[in-house]
Amino acid sequence: MTTLTCIALRTVKYSDRASILSVYTAQRGRMSLAVPAGKGKSAARFRALTMPMAVFECQADVRPGREIATARDVRGIVLPPSGSPVAIVQALFLADLLGGLLREPQADAPLFACLLHTSESLAMAAGPSGAGGRASLMLPNFHLAFMLRLQRFMGIEPDWSTYRRGSVFDMAAGVFRALPPPHPHYLPPAEAEAAFSLSRMTPANCHRFRLSRLDRNTILDRLLSYYRLHFPTLPAITSTDILHQLFS
Repeated sequence: MTTLTCIALRTVKYSDRASILSVYTAQRGRMSLAVPAGKGKSAARFRALTMPMAVFECQADVRPGREIATARDVRGIVLPPSGSPVAIVQALFLADLLGGLLREPQADAPLFACLLHTSESLAMAAGPSGAGGRASLMLPNFHLAFMLRLQRFMGIEPDWSTYRRGSVFDMAAGVFRALPPPHPHYLPPAEAEAAFSLSRMTPANCHRFRLSRLDRNTILDRLLSYYRLHFPTLPAITSTDILHQLFS
């Protein structure tokens, strides 16, 4: 048996007795785990500890040549957000995004550390201690700050040093240019300036950025377009529609 530290992404029902849980692990990168399904206590406990963006440890029967490992003895490390419907939607969106981007069964310690910190921050913002304080104020912009930070780990962070006032942002090359590139994938000067201002946004300071719902939705759509331009196989993320309706 192998000990795995996992971040839960998505669960798909496989049969009446088992479901397949996609996870990102500290030890082996992206993996699929067989977990109990049904109405029993064991299945209910697994579901409670493996909701999107939860962090848990388990024992897994990992064997060469097998794509799915059976998980046992799950132990929660960071519980999924449950006290805030907004945080639950945020967790679902982040897990859907990561599920579409992270495909390699290869460990990446800096990336896992980033995702672990993200789960911890989201749980803190959703918990009772965050209600009404700075932590809860993180929630409206949290997904945007995460997507901006994730660019670095995915190898697509823009070269912010190329920004000059009045320039456009070439989304294909990830650089700012004085003139529009010979393709349609760029942001005009006003949006390029707004994008540059967001380069300072982090999960720790995102509560300081005052954005309207329209601003937030526009930024989300532009970020998704940027990711899809660089990762064409990224599937549609249905939870985006729910995010669009939040924070009126």
